[in-house]
Order: sequence, then structure tokens, then C-alpha cells
Amino acid sequence: MKNRKNIVPSLFTMLNLFFGFFAILSALKGKFVTASWFIFAAAIWDVMDGKIARMTHTHSDFGVEFDSLADIVSFGVAPSVLIYQVYLYKLGPLGVILSFFPLLFGAIRLARFNVNQDGLDKENFTGLPIPAMSMTLAAYVIFNYDLWEGLKVGELLIPLTMLLCILMVTNVEYQSMPKFSFRQDKKNTILLILVLLGVGIIVVFRQKALFPLTFGFVLYYLVRALLFSNKEDDEEEVFDISIPE
Repeated sequence: MKNRKNIVPSLFTMLNLFFGFFAILSALKGKFVTASWFIFAAAIWDVMDGKIARMTHTHSDFGVEFDSLADIVSFGVAPSVLIYQVYLYKLGPLGVILSFFPLLFGAIRLARFNVNQDGLDKENFTGLPIPAMSMTLAAYVIFNYDLWEGLKVGELLIPLTMLLCILMVTNVEYQSMPKFSFRQDKKNTILLILVLLGVGIIVVFRQKALFPLTFGFVLYYLVRALLFSNKEDDEEEVFDISIPE
């Protein structure tokens, strides 16, 4: 890298990859809650590398590719291994196929994003972002183990996984993370307040709040897309699972 500033966001991406790798190791050792928290840690660093790249104006093609490769490990491989180890292994070959879906659809989601992106400052993402999918699955594991010290109804993991995977490759629009400033527009301010409120709820209710919040985020934009489409054609395009040429 000719510009040393490019190294800074890449270091955050490296931490994303590091925690994703540890999430995989923890899941293989049967430490499912620890693995889930490592996925959340990876997501935090994933957000930070993008923020740092914007602040330092060090966006590069290398950074985009490195970030995608890190994401496929932390938010594709890690959740796939986690859900297989925690429950889906009981289903035999079917469990292997189902646990492969987060990795498969996540890879398609990242490839579509890289092909379609035209800059960093996007207000919306087409399809559920792969970190959101991964964190929702991880939150489901944390939620269950906090209340019941295991998956209360393991079968619910199957429809949850399928829903999240399908949403990644649909045309449902999801809002990007707000800028951490109240000096931006009103929409950004509202989103920032909601994020801070969510953090406050997590501080108070801890593990019990993670899954309701993450799953609520997923469902909110899905319901909004279904209810507020202006035309019937638009409603059909919500579930247009297309791959760019």
C-alpha cells in the first residue's frame, strides 16, 4: 500500500476476521454462547472499518475485497458452523445442507453488493446485510442459552435460518447504520437515537434483549416493504431474487 493511511481501516478488518475465526473455533469446541459473542465482536469491527475508511478518505478496491473476504468468514462460515454444531447436526445430511445456506446466500449477497456498489455513502442496502443475518442467528443462540441453558425449541432454528437467508438475496431495502452525529439530517438523527435506545435496552436487559431487537430489525423492513409498496409490480419485485450479470 503506497498510502499508509490505508492500513488503518484494514487493521479493523483484520480484527473482524480474527474474531470470526475465534467464533468458528469456539463453536467447534461446543462453546456456543462464546462463539455467538465473537460474531457480535466481529460485527462491531466490521462497522468500524467502514467508518474509519470514510473518516480518513482511504476507501480502496483492496479494502473492499479484504472486507468481503473477512465478512464471508465471520458472517458466513462462522454462523454456518455455529448452527450446525448447536442443533442441525442432529438432522444428518439435511442438517449439513441447511447449515450451508448462511454461507451460500451470504456469499451471493456479498458478490451482489460488490458488483452493484457505487460508493460508500449508501443510505439503503438491497437485501438483508450479511452481518445482520449472522448477528440474528447468534442472538437466537444467546437468547435461548440465557433463558433455558440450551435451545428450547431447536426446530425453530430451521425456519429462522431460511427466512434470513432468503432475505439476503431479495430486493427488500434495509437502512444503513446512521452517522454518529446529531448534526446530520433529521432522518439520521432519528436513526441514531433509535440505535442509542437499543444499546440502552441491551445494557438493562442484557442477553434477553439481543434477539428481540435484531429480529425486530429484520422484520420491520420486511413488513414495511410489503405494506408500503406503491404498485403491485413493486410488491412482486420485493422477492425478485436476481443475480447481476
